[in-house]
Order: sequence, then C-alpha cells, then structure tokens
Amino acid sequence: MRHRTRPAAMLEAEGVSLCAEGLTREPECPGRLAELMAETGLCGASSRLAAVTEGVRKGGAYGAHLADLAVRQVPVGEAVRGLLNRDARAACDSLLALHRESGGRYGWVFVPLDPYAGGGRAVAEAAATRWAVDRPNLVLGTHLAAGGAGLIGDLLARGIGVDVRSVFSPEQFDTVFAMYLTGLERARDDGHDLSGIHCAVSFPLRVLDETIAGRIGAAARRRDWAVAVARLAHHRREELMAGPRWRALTRAGARPLHFVWSSYGAPVPEGVRYIEELVAWNSVSSAGLDVLRALGSRAALRGDTVSGMEAASRDVLAALGRAGVDIRALGAELQETQLAAARAEWTELHRTVEAALKYV
Repeated sequence: MRHRTRPAAMLEAEGVSLCAEGLTREPECPGRLAELMAETGLCGASSRLAAVTEGVRKGGAYGAHLADLAVRQVPVGEAVRGLLNRDARAACDSLLALHRESGGRYGWVFVPLDPYAGGGRAVAEAAATRWAVDRPNLVLGTHLAAGGAGLIGDLLARGIGVDVRSVFSPEQFDTVFAMYLTGLERARDDGHDLSGIHCAVSFPLRVLDETIAGRIGAAARRRDWAVAVARLAHHRREELMAGPRWRALTRAGARPLHFVWSSYGAPVPEGVRYIEELVAWNSVSSAGLDVLRALGSRAALRGDTVSGMEAASRDVLAALGRAGVDIRALGAELQETQLAAARAEWTELHRTVEAALKYV
C-alpha cells in the first residue's frame, strides 16, 4: 500500500494531490523519487528548465550522459532534448506504478516543450517527445501565448497530454476550456481513447501576487489576490462542465481537466498558505520540496476552501479594480512575460549544454 503523510492523506480525501516542482536527475536516481514520495506524499513531478540548467552546470548525475553526447558529437539541440527526455522517462518510471494503481489519477510527470515552437512545429516536437519518452504518464507543458489557443486543441486531438502553463485569469481559463472541448471532440472522432488524454491548467500563484503587489504597493502580508482568481476559475470550471458538450465527452470516457496551483519559488510559509487556501477536488498543489516537507509541521488544513467562495473572490477582484489593476489585462501581459522568461531559460539551457559538451 502506498505510504502517505497525514497532510497528503487529508488533501487526497478532498481530491487534491501534491506535485514536486524543480526535480532534476539528481533526485530521480533509482530509489530517490520513491523516497521523496514516502517523505512528502507527492504524487507527481514537474521539470523546471532553470533547475536542469543548474544541474548541468554542476555535472554530477549529468556528467556521464554529457560525456557520451560529446563523444558522439551530438548537436546542442539534440543533446538538450536527450537530457530532458531521459529525465522525463526516469521520473515517469518512478511514478508509473502509482499512475497505474490509481487508474491514471496520480503519477503524472510534467515536462516543458520548446517554448519557441508554435503551430505545426510544436505538434511535431510534442509527438517526437512522446515517442522518445514512451510513457503513459507524460504531460507536455505549453504556454497559451506560444502557439495560440489552437495549439492546445491540436495536441489533444493527437492524444497528447497537455499542461497549459501561465494562466492568470478566469477569462483565459474560458479560452483553454473551449479548446479542451474541441481537442477532445476531434480526438474522439479520430478514434482515440479519451480516458488516457490528460489536460492540466497551471496557475503560477506567486507570480501573480508579486506582480500585483508591485503595482499597487501593497504590504507584503496581503496575498489573497491569486487565490481569489484561482477560486473563480474553479467555479467557472464547474459551470462549464454542466454543459452538453462536456457531458457527451464524459460518456465517451473523457476525464475532467485539473488545476495545478503552483507556488514554486515561494517561501515556505507562503507556499504552505497557498496549499491551505486552495483545497478543491481534482486539483494539484505544486511546490518546491521545502514547502512539501513543511506541510506536516505547518499546514492547518480545514477541508474544502474553494467551494462557496465565489462572492468573496469577486469582491477581492473588484477591490483590485478600484486600485487600478485589471486582472484580464494583467493576465494577458503576464502570459507574454512568462513566455519570454521560458524562452530565456530555454536559451540558457542550450548555452550551458553547449559549454558542457566542449569541456566535459
């Protein structure tokens, strides 16, 4: 039987799972991810490009692989894909038993696609990554701003699991959900098994809160803005899933998309608070290992903290509006800045791997 910490068990009872962000090859050596699962109760893993770059700089677990790539004179782009794919496969293997035991509810591994790719190239890159990793619990991350909403539908139509990263407003979620329905309908019509197609929508909570705080000069202790946006998106999902298109897809085997509440980079107290305030069914709390390890001693879990909070959340956004912050406009701006940041991290990873291949 799978070991779960008390906070993880309490969250699971409410439909919430835990995901560790920023894992690289070092903790994914044989047995290490299993140890982290037992220690923190995590049920998923997410790769961060900056963390991989740092791992490559240090050498360590990447050294032998880099040496092999250098001997073969593998081009830098192919080398980067090889490193990321091996990391993804190792993480998927560590979580595969959990994925199967839970019927596909847990054990997902989130890996970013090339943020420069869009349209047909992005679909081709995703198909190549899925083929190379060849594990059912792989989910590929893309930005809504990278290839337009149509890319989400194109990937889902091919049966490729998608993590839509950097969503910052309920309106952006509406766009994602529309493409989610369209993509699954296309996949159904093409004969794909909908039960194996996974879709996640990620909200970078700390990014949103820090940006708002910088705009209005609020005290650091005030941090309920991103929680309010997330709660409204959750409410919107419940409304949209009552529609006839979703009901028809359910009959065809589709599973509801889930939210990923990301607090990556937040100090431990703030990261724990995000988890406490966003307890809702079919969602994932994604954080660094320091936050996940602190849950046992710091978390004050009190059940579902999202249902019934629509009115209060709208009041929070209305107050923001009076302070001059338009969440819809800010969300569009942040999507572009997050895409630019992802591209910068992708470029830095390539530069680091190129340097490593020369001197390994």
